[in-house]
Formats: sequence, structure tokens, C-alpha cells
Amino acid sequence: MTADTHGVGIAVIGFGNAGRQHVAAVQALPGVRLAAVVETDPAVARRARDEGLPVRPLPEVLADPAVDAVAVCLPPGHRPPVLADAVAAGRHLVVEKLPARSTGELAEILAASARAELFSTVMFQHRFALPEALRTKAPERFAEAVGNLLISRPRSAAHYREGWRAEPEAAVGGVSVHLGAHYLDLACQLLGEPVAVTCLSRTDVAAGIDTELCGHVAFRTGARLTVTVTCRAAARFEQLTVLGRQDWVEVRTGTTTGEVDGRPLAVPARPAAELRQDVYRELADALRGGQAPDLSRLDRSAGVVAVLDGLLHASVGATRRVA
Repeated sequence: MTADTHGVGIAVIGFGNAGRQHVAAVQALPGVRLAAVVETDPAVARRARDEGLPVRPLPEVLADPAVDAVAVCLPPGHRPPVLADAVAAGRHLVVEKLPARSTGELAEILAASARAELFSTVMFQHRFALPEALRTKAPERFAEAVGNLLISRPRSAAHYREGWRAEPEAAVGGVSVHLGAHYLDLACQLLGEPVAVTCLSRTDVAAGIDTELCGHVAFRTGARLTVTVTCRAAARFEQLTVLGRQDWVEVRTGTTTGEVDGRPLAVPARPAAELRQDVYRELADALRGGQAPDLSRLDRSAGVVAVLDGLLHASVGATRRVA
């Protein structure tokens, strides 16, 4: 399926916080149109209609040839059957983070999409904030590097005791998945394939729902990364620092600084809303006959999925192989 003359048609499935962000990104891009919003909660669907959005049932959306791609913004544990139906219907994919609960589940999505010759992409929009020098061959550049990831976003324990966020099968995890995944994905883009993780400490508000997690990740290139993600501190803070043998880079609250190939690096932060548009722009260009998606490719998420799956299921103090 390729985009028609009326523009690339996108259906957004799920109209929670993430779904709203996807809708805004789609509506902001010329040549891309919102074909539908799918929402099964009657109250949420009513609010979407009140905002003038086209709310439609999923079977009707998947049967509509004017829908080129679907953005699946449901809780992680609720996505697999919807993704399977979308691929069976021949629809390209945009998957909200975290795109899968395990590397096995991710492999199934990728294999099904490949068999159907469909594009599968993911909303890890911060990849588009990386400067060109770090978008390719970064793991070679940072072989044997040491890195540190620190994420703090204040949340009350009650935030993880209500609705789907309190259900381990639906949410997958707590703060590590929903607040740490973006920067952990950036770390994997820079450092390559993870091979082992060690859970150093973890605080859970409920079984399987963490509010603070500290760990260590080893990569095939010899790089190492320490990880701390918490919602128990008052500060809002996001920082990834990677120190290589010659190059170094730091991403702090979206701003990238460092030194690469002997030259200083300074890239100002871009609004997250703009970065989300980049994900859709890359997919839309591909559907118009351009190059296949690259930065937004779903298969590039294998690292972050493996790391989080390992950290959340390893016993505290134990090291777990993830490759």
C-alpha cells in the first residue's frame, strides 16, 4: 500500500496521553492526515468527538483502504492482538514506547511486518535529536566506553496504583519503562547491542511496578553503562553521558554537547512535539516512494527492550544475559 493523492492516512489507536501526542504530530504535518481515532472507553471517545476528531471502530479502520498506517498507543500489554490484526490488514505500524514486553514479542512483530512487506516504526523520537555524526556507526566510535544514565521525574506512588499502570501485564513496569525508556534507547543507539544486565537495586510500589531502579548494562563492544531511574526524588532531571577513548557526548534535557573527531559538539534541544513529527515525516516520505524509514525503525528497539526486560526480571544483585 502506498499513500494516495489525499495524503498519508494515519489512524491513532488509543487516545490517552500518548495518543493525544500522536494526533497532534499527525495534524501538524502537511501531506499527512488523521484518518481516525480508535478509542473503546466511551467517555474518552466522547471527548475526542467533542474535539472534532473522527472516532471510528477498529474493524472499520482496518478495512479502510485510505488508512495507510496505524499508530498503536495502547498500554504495552494490550498491543499484541491489535498489532497482529493491523499487520494482517496490511497496515504499516507506528508503535508507542515501550514497543514490546520482550525481545521474543518484538521479533514476532518484526517477522510479521517483514512477511507482509510493511514498514514498522516506533515512537522513540529522541533519536532524531542526535546529531548526524552520531546517527551511524556510533557503537564503533564508543567501543569500550563508560556511560552513566540518570533520570528523575517526580511521581507519587499513587500514580502507579491506579488503572493500567498498576497492572504488570499491561504496564510491563513502572518508572524504568515509562520514564527511562527514551534515554535508555538513546544509550543503546550509541553503545550498540547489550549482552548482560545486572539489577543493583529496585524499589517497587507493587509487584512488578518499580518506582526506582539502579542497574548496570554491558554491551558487546565492551562499553558499560550505569543506570538510575527514579520518581522518588523532587528533581526533574535527564542526563546521558558517554565517555569514549577519544570522543565523548552528553545529552541533558534534550541538549547534546561533547567532542567528536576532535571538534566540539553543541546541539540545542528541540521540542518533543517536533521530534514526534520527524517520526511521522520519515514514514510518510517512505510511503510516498522515498527511502525506507531509518532512525524510527522498530528493529532498532531490540536493545532497549532487552535491557528493560532483563533489569525488571533479574533478581537484585544478579546478572542476566540478554543476548
